[in-house]
Amino acid sequence: MAKRKKREQDSDYDGAWKETLRRYLRDLLRRYFPPIHAAIDWSVEPKWCDKELSQVVGKAKRRNQPVDVLVRVRLLSGAEQWILLHAEIQSSPETGFERRVARYHSGLFWTYDQRVVTLVVLADLREDWRPGEDLFQVADFESRLRFPTCKLIDRLKTDWRDDHSLPVQVARAQIEALRTAGDPEGRYRAKWRLVRRLYDLGYNAEELREIFRLIDWMMHLTEPLSQRFEQELRELEETLNMPYVTSVERIAEARGEARGEARGEARGEARGEARGEARGEARGEARGGVSLLLRQLGKVCGRLPEDVADRIRGLPLPQIEALGEALLGFQSLSDLQNWLDLNEGSAD
Repeated sequence: MAKRKKREQDSDYDGAWKETLRRYLRDLLRRYFPPIHAAIDWSVEPKWCDKELSQVVGKAKRRNQPVDVLVRVRLLSGAEQWILLHAEIQSSPETGFERRVARYHSGLFWTYDQRVVTLVVLADLREDWRPGEDLFQVADFESRLRFPTCKLIDRLKTDWRDDHSLPVQVARAQIEALRTAGDPEGRYRAKWRLVRRLYDLGYNAEELREIFRLIDWMMHLTEPLSQRFEQELRELEETLNMPYVTSVERIAEARGEARGEARGEARGEARGEARGEARGEARGEARGGVSLLLRQLGKVCGRLPEDVADRIRGLPLPQIEALGEALLGFQSLSDLQNWLDLNEGSAD
């Protein structure tokens, strides 16, 4: 029973980070790595290099939860530059971290003959862990890789104390999620503090919903605490007359999904099982609506933006069934959006 409760609280850190890195790259680099941000020509759209990255790091077996993205940008000098962004999310020490970073860095160079700028986000709780260099020396031979790092707990205590931008709010959510791992009530209190504060910071509805979506993705609650959180949030929004996050439609959708969710709980647990469950469940549910499919997509891709959910609701039955099959291979919201771009409106 205790093991089950822990799984209910498990959070999709890597999914939330990938989403943040992809959708808010410019703002994230501005906060996390200002010199690199200042060197990029942002009038040229960055291009993501997922296939190239997977050839080097995609098959690696790693004990902790790193997030790697590779992007190609144009510098102000006019040169093209590849940037490897690595977010390391750890709750226990790891030996050989610097060597692993150097291996990825060198692998990209030797595979594609491209000089790579490697940046590392340290999303951990250890005050004394600040890797920044891989050094190998024998006699007068020396090989050295120095990489810039952004240590979240350091920055949150110093220059980010009064920074409420989206990338910094994500950093706060990550640190609080790690601090409250295995403590459902503590997680609830920490999440409530973060979300409650959003309503006092002057965000518009769209900004607040987006920040809430990422916090919610990163700080999962057990089902009873999730229901309690939604009730208190609804009451808060009614009091403030700010219906930014909760809505009658969303609550009704959650109730409609309860039947399918109960069947899913009986057959599978956690994110991987949810994908397998969704294949059969979503196809049956499609005849009566898309509620369960939206729920399962939320488990795999994180909380869905309303415009994406609306696109799914508008799909005909054959495409709903096809999406139920396709989600087995999804790992992030961008995978879902790419599928919709390719398949929406293509049914006979």
